[in-house]
Amino acid sequence: MKKVLVGGLLIFALLFAVVASGCIGGQTQTPTGETKTETQVKTETKVETQVQEKVFIRFAGWSAGETEMKNYKRMIKEFEQKNPTIGVKYEVITQMFHENILASFGAGVAPDVFYVDSSWAPIFIDKGALYPISDLADQSFIDKFYPFLLEPFKKNGKLYGLPKDWSMLALFYNKKLFEQAGLTKPPETWEELEEYAKIIADKTGKPGLAIYLGGFNRYVPVAVSNGAPKPWFEKPEDASWFDNPVVKETLAWYINLYKKGKIEREQQGLTPYVVAPGDVGAGWLGDAFGQQQVAMVISGNWMIPFLADQFPDFKYGEDWDIAPVPAGKSGRVTMAYTVILGINAKSEHPQEAWKFVEFLLGPEGQKELVVKAGQTLPSMKGFENDPDMWPQHRKTLSFKYDDMIVFLWGLKSGPLEGKFSDAMAAAMRGEMTIDEAIEVMKQVVQEELSS
Repeated sequence: MKKVLVGGLLIFALLFAVVASGCIGGQTQTPTGETKTETQVKTETKVETQVQEKVFIRFAGWSAGETEMKNYKRMIKEFEQKNPTIGVKYEVITQMFHENILASFGAGVAPDVFYVDSSWAPIFIDKGALYPISDLADQSFIDKFYPFLLEPFKKNGKLYGLPKDWSMLALFYNKKLFEQAGLTKPPETWEELEEYAKIIADKTGKPGLAIYLGGFNRYVPVAVSNGAPKPWFEKPEDASWFDNPVVKETLAWYINLYKKGKIEREQQGLTPYVVAPGDVGAGWLGDAFGQQQVAMVISGNWMIPFLADQFPDFKYGEDWDIAPVPAGKSGRVTMAYTVILGINAKSEHPQEAWKFVEFLLGPEGQKELVVKAGQTLPSMKGFENDPDMWPQHRKTLSFKYDDMIVFLWGLKSGPLEGKFSDAMAAAMRGEMTIDEAIEVMKQVVQEELSS
């Protein structure tokens, strides 16, 4: 019995060990009776998650109309999708853009990225407002841009911005109104421009031409194409430019376009042959032309996408067309306009700002925003024969000019432009004589450049 007792205890102990081992995890009995061995290893893994804080930058520009704003909003959305750690706040300043941007520096609230027109670039550079783009961009990237567009933004070996695009002045004309007036081709000279405007007004009852009151930069091609030197104002003595006989003659002609074409014609009970946009209920030249309230305007490439978007039934080639700016006695001259996306020299996020600027200005951005969208002309070389280039833009690039003047008259081009235009507008309205306006403009040069 003792042996039996011991044997029973041994059997019980073995059974307990088997069951216990199954519970602990050495062996598991399968339903089929097979024995499956599993080894359970407990591993502790420490995962560190770094959450990058989203950076917001502010981007400010003016608007050339609803089309441009919609295009930028679309591109900003695409940029943010590709760069989820960077947010962009788009701000549109509708009046006195450069003055407001400069004031925002004084208040410490300037945006990170903002437009700077070539005419205002020297002031922004002189005030230390712009981050040198040559410190952020590779030279190989800079070399992709047209050199003549970079010149207004250089100082002391540094480049302070890259142009987002560019435009040139051209003549837009309404083919249907031309046909009604018996005109078969666009005007070739400045004298023909005025003659055509009169013919159209008399035969169609619509003003032939719309211009801005003032607009010194729109007048410059008239002066230079007739033999005047390019305007350049660096010191008080440069006010003598207005004493040049060609300048006096052409300035009088330009101011009289409105005085005679609008004020005197209405006094005679006749349809004006020259108007300002506001005279026909329009906000700017693009509206006046798109609404078909006038037959001709001289404007830049920025008007092309506006017309396509806002007036889709007013068809290019069928209803309207483009021609070169009229020629003067000494050749054919147009204005070139360009704007950089400047980076705030005091931005807290210059690298993120540059990433945004590089996206908009690089091949992908220019392809989408400029070439495909037809916003203006690409500032980066290589798109001249791109199949997506709008035919309207391609046509303007085909025009031959004896000179193309980038909008810049010297260190204080921006303020000078505004004050020159004010004096011209006053003379156009008949509030002062042309000679008085010329004296005011000379005084402006002397006062602005004497300090």
